[in-house]
Amino acid sequence: MKNVFLVPGILICGLMAAACTTTLLPKKAEAAEDYQKIFEAAYSQLQIGTPALREDKQPLVLAHYMPWFQRYGFHWQQGGAKFDPAEILPNGRANISSHYYPLTGPYDSNDPAVLEYQAALMKMAGIDGVVIDWYGIAEGVDYKPIHEATLALIEVLKKRGLKYAIVYEDQSIKHLIEFGIIPKDQGRSTAKETFTWMQQNWFQDEDYVKVEGRPLVLCFGPQYFYQKGEWEEIWSNVNPKPFFIDLDARTNWADGTKNWSPMHLSSGGKLSVPSLVKYLNDFYRKQEAKPFVVGTAMPGFHDIYAQAGGKSYGFLDYSGGETFKLTYTAAERARANIIQIQTWNDYGEGTIIEPTIERGYKELEYLQDKRKQWEADFPFNYSDLRIPIELYKTAVSEKSTDEQKRQAAALYDILFAGDAGKFRTAVRAAGIKFDFSVSPLLFEPAGSAGEPAAAFDPAGRKNLALGKPAVASSKIDVWTVNKAVDGDVSTYWEGAARQYPGTIYVDLTTPARITTLVVKLNPQRMWAKRTQRFEVKVSGNGTDFTTAAAEADYLFDPASNANTVVIPLDVTTRYVQLSFTSNSGGTNGQVAELEVYGE
Repeated sequence: MKNVFLVPGILICGLMAAACTTTLLPKKAEAAEDYQKIFEAAYSQLQIGTPALREDKQPLVLAHYMPWFQRYGFHWQQGGAKFDPAEILPNGRANISSHYYPLTGPYDSNDPAVLEYQAALMKMAGIDGVVIDWYGIAEGVDYKPIHEATLALIEVLKKRGLKYAIVYEDQSIKHLIEFGIIPKDQGRSTAKETFTWMQQNWFQDEDYVKVEGRPLVLCFGPQYFYQKGEWEEIWSNVNPKPFFIDLDARTNWADGTKNWSPMHLSSGGKLSVPSLVKYLNDFYRKQEAKPFVVGTAMPGFHDIYAQAGGKSYGFLDYSGGETFKLTYTAAERARANIIQIQTWNDYGEGTIIEPTIERGYKELEYLQDKRKQWEADFPFNYSDLRIPIELYKTAVSEKSTDEQKRQAAALYDILFAGDAGKFRTAVRAAGIKFDFSVSPLLFEPAGSAGEPAAAFDPAGRKNLALGKPAVASSKIDVWTVNKAVDGDVSTYWEGAARQYPGTIYVDLTTPARITTLVVKLNPQRMWAKRTQRFEVKVSGNGTDFTTAAAEADYLFDPASNANTVVIPLDVTTRYVQLSFTSNSGGTNGQVAELEVYGE
């Protein structure tokens, strides 16, 4: 299902209508409730024993990284005539082969501005580094540009103090033979040459991940060389020998193994949560007596292959981020030595945690929280995660001056020095701000790709009010208070006629530092220009409210501000209230969406 703008549907509920129905979407609250029940059961069924040979200590967190993107290349198109990254769709986005859209737009893996942006996000999220999906040094297929992009990535990782290791795709040798690039009898010698090159260029690097003093090498397989003797020959010039990790224990001689999304267990095109739990239980049970294991956390699986003319591997529901939390928890319980994130940026398979319009920063925030469980003084927070996209836009914008680009580069230097306080001070001094009102939210209807309504504004910040409990002083007809926090700007709350003050408040459920309040009406022109007068109040207990923004007139005009009002705040609170005293276009307050942003 393609992503679409969250705009009113075919049946629009007008201001004067007595009642209105629509069949556009399933109820988001019901979808969220279903997720809760499914995952409560999943956690109760997660049976992972305590491994005797693995300590309960902080795991190394590495993101599986794909360095294979060129701005108009195969991996944004998947070879399908349906997709053309050079084509700009009516929604302003490039026509790429993915259900998800990066905040940067489609990029080139060799672009230094992209690599700095990605490294900054990893640093702020508490990710230790990456494992790079790599095909060797041979020239053939698209291996050369992948290798060049890998070199560019490693240069930035080393500069920024992040670690790296290689996921070697031994299937690359098979493809080189199939495409006639090398003869079959040169397969092993080509692989040996590849590992000799790694020994000379990477394995001795202090930033390359070592286990027991040996360079870590993960293999997505093996898929071509299956015998231990073949690998011993391939590694004959490597000293010390690689610490070798296979996939799903495909060998009986590897130093360890890793898991991956088990899409082969899909039924009817979908991998169910119970099937996923059974796979996790089985995988970690078999590794319980082993001293080393790589556990994998995955956000879901939603590939584009069928739409690109190929065959889909199946679908694993993102479930509002719960799938990622479940699989991460499984790896934690198993005391995985390394937790591999599947993936940073595999857009073709929809397993990304890199910030997208559809998912924002949810997984990075979760990883940040996990890091803080081990390191109470970890310096970065949710708000910091929103800064790199602004630095990236400054770096690539034709409107940026040389001085602005120099400032952006200097901010990266401060960020990676690890002084978060100094970094935030420098960001404020540079005047970096975020725009919360430039376009509608985006969503995928629940029940298609399994995504709930978007919880993020265009800059990727999390809407703290979405789906939270809300209370109003009154309502008129079917325009109930929950419609002001449902993520759908075509529904709304309206207070009972002339019962002023009309109040509506949202319970964020936990105290948060609020920096911005956004109040929206339906942007359709039928919601004509009007002025609403209201006061913003806050409370720590839901009873005693104090003024956060004095009563004022706010213009809502579809022609000038898309019926959106943005109110800056700087307050820590749990409850946020609007108190209306007049409305030139109605008889009480009206709110299509009440959005709260902060930390």
